[in-house]
Amino acid sequence: VMAPAAGQYYSPAELVSLGLYLICASAIIVFAETYRLTAQAMLKGKAALAESEARLELATQAASLGVWEYRPLTEELIYSEEAKAICGLPPGAPVTLEQARGIVHREDLPRTTQQRLRALDPEIRDTAPYEYRIITPAGEERWIVNNARAVFETIDGVTKATRYVGALRDITAERRAEAERKAAEERLQLLAREVDHRANNLLAVVQGTVQLSKAADTEALKAVLIGRISALGRAHQLLAEARWEGADLRRLVEEELLAFSLGEAARVSIGGPDVALAPAAAQALAMALHELATNAAKYGALSVPSGRVSVDWAREDGGPLVLTWSERGGPPVKKPSRRGLGTTILARALAGPLNGASRMDWRPEGLVCELELPGKALDRTKG
Repeated sequence: VMAPAAGQYYSPAELVSLGLYLICASAIIVFAETYRLTAQAMLKGKAALAESEARLELATQAASLGVWEYRPLTEELIYSEEAKAICGLPPGAPVTLEQARGIVHREDLPRTTQQRLRALDPEIRDTAPYEYRIITPAGEERWIVNNARAVFETIDGVTKATRYVGALRDITAERRAEAERKAAEERLQLLAREVDHRANNLLAVVQGTVQLSKAADTEALKAVLIGRISALGRAHQLLAEARWEGADLRRLVEEELLAFSLGEAARVSIGGPDVALAPAAAQALAMALHELATNAAKYGALSVPSGRVSVDWAREDGGPLVLTWSERGGPPVKKPSRRGLGTTILARALAGPLNGASRMDWRPEGLVCELELPGKALDRTKG
């Protein structure tokens, strides 16, 4: 726009045009600058948002968290890929509300539904974390802990939950470790009670053994007591090795007869299936076998080099255990005229709470003794 020559003036129309031009030019400049600043701010905001979302994703991945959001007004459900992986759901696919509810264990579904209703209730707004089980589409059971919070807004004067946001975590391994720890504690407590119970029983047995034992002199009585208590000790050693869950019958027989075989394995034969004995049954059979072995060493087959002893046992499924002690090659046998102390101890060892029995057959060629214990006496949870 050229300025007028000296002495010339703008006309009113020209002044108006010039003013309008200056106003429009200024407005364009201001708008352009505002647009530039706004666009710059938007780009910075998007970059910050993307960076924040990236940090959140890294944090949830590091913590093994799955993020989800439920929008009650539209019943829309959004699961992060980590949340889908935790629940065993297919990646990349949307998750429906029915699908999310369908994987919850049916025993836990009423409780999780109640928790959601309490969280969405504006009067309650429950935010407590809760644990529950899910069954993945592959059939695997998992334990989940969920932390969630509802966002409320007032719409037309009514407060409603518009968003329900949470994070879930797989705690299956933690649950299993806790269950194993509790089981170990319970086993330890049970073992402590068992040891106390067995100690009391053992003292009672030792007391009965002392009262029944007789001998010609003190040294002989000492030898009898040491032998019988040693038999109990061997049984308890086997039980201790098995943590009181059951003594092996074969080892019990071998341990008892080892001292009487004089190192000659051919003098003793042992045969029978594997049987685990409850503590009381192991204790009773140890005493009975000791009495039989002691008698054989003094008067029977084990008292001469040519004598032999065989111990065999059998048991049907859940039935009684029948153990047969057979001697041969020893001195001729005669049935005693009266019941000896060893026979009395043998009978008492199997009778009582065990409800067992012993049968003696004094054959001329050698003693045959049959020991029987009912199936319930062999149960490792008993006695």
